[in-house]
Amino acid sequence: MVSITMLLESLQNIGLTSYEARVFVALVKNEAATVSTLSSDSGVPSSAIYGALRKLEKKGIIEVQKTRPACYKCIPPEAAVNKLQRSFAEECDNILLELDRIYRISAQEEVEEAIWTISGVRNVMDKIIQLMGNAQEEILVLSSSMPFSMLAEKYSPLKKDYEAIIHLFNKKTCEGIKVRFVSSTENEACNLSKNIPLASIRVKTRLDLSCKLKSFVIMVDNSEILVYVITQEKENMDLKAIWTNGKEFSSTLSHLLNAEWELSKAYEHR
Repeated sequence: MVSITMLLESLQNIGLTSYEARVFVALVKNEAATVSTLSSDSGVPSSAIYGALRKLEKKGIIEVQKTRPACYKCIPPEAAVNKLQRSFAEECDNILLELDRIYRISAQEEVEEAIWTISGVRNVMDKIIQLMGNAQEEILVLSSSMPFSMLAEKYSPLKKDYEAIIHLFNKKTCEGIKVRFVSSTENEACNLSKNIPLASIRVKTRLDLSCKLKSFVIMVDNSEILVYVITQEKENMDLKAIWTNGKEFSSTLSHLLNAEWELSKAYEHR
């Protein structure tokens, strides 16, 4: 069961102000209500409640009866949420069109070499999926001493991301994109071979077992590179990453990663 506080936050996340959300929830609780009742139930000051009601009416999710005093009621919650969803989606589409236009203009301008940091599991996973989705020629992955599949088992929030990434790897191989893995262990290589049968897999021959680095490197088309590191404090796990598509930095790391590939041995499925 979602708490009222979380419900109010969710309504604000899809476009309502704090006052609008509180008034709308108060209306859902009442079949019909006057301004004084709504002000009392919602905690919204009477000086601000008329503005919130006008905006809710404009959004089409409440109705007003022109009596004295005026009486308000909300439309059925499912219809109200559907209206808010459509409105929110339309706003997102308009924002995307304008931001994309600005982005294309700025992308044509010369920019300095840069390395960007990304924090948070959701943000890092989204970036990985974005990078893989943009791949035109190949994807090379250098894994750490802790396979991603093990992380997905250990940290349940990563399970869906793991499944989505495996699906994307298979999609890319079917499209003719070269997918290569340098695995830390034979067991990991075996798991990758089963889950992504068209991928090329090698196993590191030089591995310092005393150094358990929880990091991964993903390189796309020899031009974009993302390195992410797993951090853990007690039971809390988080991801941090650096990403770059700068020519000089990417060229250097590309050389090192391809050298690691050449030094690794081909995995032979047993």
